[in-house]
Amino acid sequence: MLIQPISIGYTNPNNYKTKNIPTFIPEVQKQSSSINQSYAPFLYSNISFEQKLNYCDFLHELHKIHKNKSIKNIVLSTINNKENYIGSGFNADVYSIPGIENYLIRIERKNFNPKSLLENPIIPELQNELAPNFGQYIACNDHGFFITKKVHGKSHSLPNWSEVIKDLETNKRELKYKEAELILNKIVNLSEFPQKSYDDLAQNIQKLNKYTKCEIDIMNPNNLIVDDENKTINIIDLWYKHSENGSVAPFNGVDSMVNLMLDPLTYDKVFNKLSFKLQDKLTESAQKIIDKILIASEKYGLERNRENAKIIYKDIDKNLDIEFATPAYEKFLETFADKLA
Repeated sequence: MLIQPISIGYTNPNNYKTKNIPTFIPEVQKQSSSINQSYAPFLYSNISFEQKLNYCDFLHELHKIHKNKSIKNIVLSTINNKENYIGSGFNADVYSIPGIENYLIRIERKNFNPKSLLENPIIPELQNELAPNFGQYIACNDHGFFITKKVHGKSHSLPNWSEVIKDLETNKRELKYKEAELILNKIVNLSEFPQKSYDDLAQNIQKLNKYTKCEIDIMNPNNLIVDDENKTINIIDLWYKHSENGSVAPFNGVDSMVNLMLDPLTYDKVFNKLSFKLQDKLTESAQKIIDKILIASEKYGLERNRENAKIIYKDIDKNLDIEFATPAYEKFLETFADKLA
């Protein structure tokens, strides 16, 4: 899904000092603000929630490792090396950059080609210091290339989930027991996180709603990044709201958290693959997760957004010419009707 920049609530760049800029900076162009505020691309107006991660920092980090190499050549060599590939969603591939800790490359397959990368400038994107790190992009070329912030932790579902779900729903294969067990273990693990982990995520979603015009992409459970060491739950991959569909429901809320953590598209398939004992364990863990979500959501005023979720699942059925997402979600809601009525 297309990442939407977090770009509301800027700090005056005149309050910050510049750093020495690497020699390959000329590839960057200034970007004017639509809200009539001055902007110098490399001043520290671009900091985001408790982390000074912006395009200037990225270039400094890149320069330390790759010296005076062209950023565009670095990008091309990175995405052409399979060792740097991290994973894919329905529309994009993600790559790590050797030696770079805090940033990733995102390539939207439909819009990207190497020629467009070489011919178009890389433009820095203003960051909102009040927003958490949702893996939003810090720069792009308007042709399918993005530099995004890295959210540390492990993805919450199967590797290449989008490809797996397509194969399952087109009857190319069935879910394997080991895959069901992996998803079960991730859900059980998440259910044991303290309430504070859920509270912090709900607070971040509250800030997303307050300071941005972005929507969480709830389709892919790998958009949930779980940090076991720090007991944090993070979200990546933001996109444009579905206001064009006429929904009046809130966009980011209770159901955003539930759907990413329990994945309605695979939940029933996982359940049916497990033994009776493990089915009970899955149900118990799922209920614990929902309970913690409801507590956290009440603390931070998050609403139910089931109706908007239904629109998203209908869209995926339409766009992929399939008919499984909506029925799977409706069955999921029936399964947990006592908690999600």
